[in-house]
Amino acid sequence: MGIGIRSRQLRIYELVLKSPTCLFYGVAGAGKTNILLTLTRDLCKKDRPCLYVSTEETLHYEKVGKQVEDYAYTLFTEVYSLDKLLELVFHTSYMNFQTLVVDSINSLYRAVAYEESSLAKFTFLMGFLRNMSELKGLKILASAQVRAGEEDVEASGMSLLDYYFDTIFQVGFEENKRFVKLVKPRYKATPINYFEINEKGVVWM
Repeated sequence: MGIGIRSRQLRIYELVLKSPTCLFYGVAGAGKTNILLTLTRDLCKKDRPCLYVSTEETLHYEKVGKQVEDYAYTLFTEVYSLDKLLELVFHTSYMNFQTLVVDSINSLYRAVAYEESSLAKFTFLMGFLRNMSELKGLKILASAQVRAGEEDVEASGMSLLDYYFDTIFQVGFEENKRFVKLVKPRYKATPINYFEINEKGVVWM
């Protein structure tokens, strides 16, 4: 696999494989999209077609274009409203995708959080995805935007994300190094892996 990890505690890749729903959240530029693209490259094969949904206009098509064969079984699409994302997810329930990737899952909710119906729509979205994961075996991989404070970093709609996702990772910077830290489920010793990004994707340290 192109995403090998050397960790004495837990292997992020193994956790992703075992978990029906995985979320990566962190500050802008931390590497969330690159992690999702690398996972997509490695997981999506002929017997496991994937749908990759971008909501941020940040999808690195040039990186995908350089590795076309690696993404041969992934359909890429973009949506720019919460209603369109709901519609797409609903139609996905009739399709044969084995993995759904959403980058990022809360950005469209953040854009309309002031609207009265936005929370209900976002809650329905999360519940519907969870239902497809449990009933159809659809694996869900997603990233989430965050609001950064002086002392904390928290994803918008985090209470819902924490409720519906089985496995959650924080992505960030530590002493000029990129890291992925397991947040859920919690262990006595929190597993942390460091990584770099090159033209082909994520390289684990």
